[in-house]
Amino acid sequence: MQVNRWNYYSGFVVYPAVILILSALALRAAPDMEWWRCASLLVVGVIAWTLAEYCLHRFVLHHVARIRDLHEAHHRDPQALIGLPTVVGAPASFVLLFAPLWWIGGVALACSLTAGFLLGYAWYLVVHHLLHHRPARKGSLFFALKRRHALHHHVTAEGNFGVTSGIWDRLFRTDIRTHRNAARKRAGTKLVAQ
Repeated sequence: MQVNRWNYYSGFVVYPAVILILSALALRAAPDMEWWRCASLLVVGVIAWTLAEYCLHRFVLHHVARIRDLHEAHHRDPQALIGLPTVVGAPASFVLLFAPLWWIGGVALACSLTAGFLLGYAWYLVVHHLLHHRPARKGSLFFALKRRHALHHHVTAEGNFGVTSGIWDRLFRTDIRTHRNAARKRAGTKLVAQ
């Protein structure tokens, strides 16, 4: 949904602050010398975010009727400030993620996994914003991400659902291949630049 500037940019401040607070709480709640456990759970949370990003984009944003209509507005106007308001997303992460994790495994587990998940989400916010609002230097990793996302917007919306990573698209075979890449793969050699 289209949001005002405050709602759009507040996530760039709120989520990092929440991640730092959760990380500190996780380390404080963990027994001595188990910082590595918190760090491992944080990494698991980031990986879980990449899968959630893929699934939400593929199955919710493109297939749930009312939400699909809101997401199509983003496809029509990629530079509009469209997203989930922080005042909705932050509380939802605590209700849907933090609280159940605390109930299942305690405060250190809940804080660590939620911090990792939100770190992945914060990274997504930054990357997705930059993809639509900043130029990319050819040959850079950012250029490759921008190209992948442009294929999703301009070739077919039925692929390249991962914004921060293409791993799930490759795993679930929704990676968009251009004709040039497909020909290169068939030939097994690089094509000569035209």
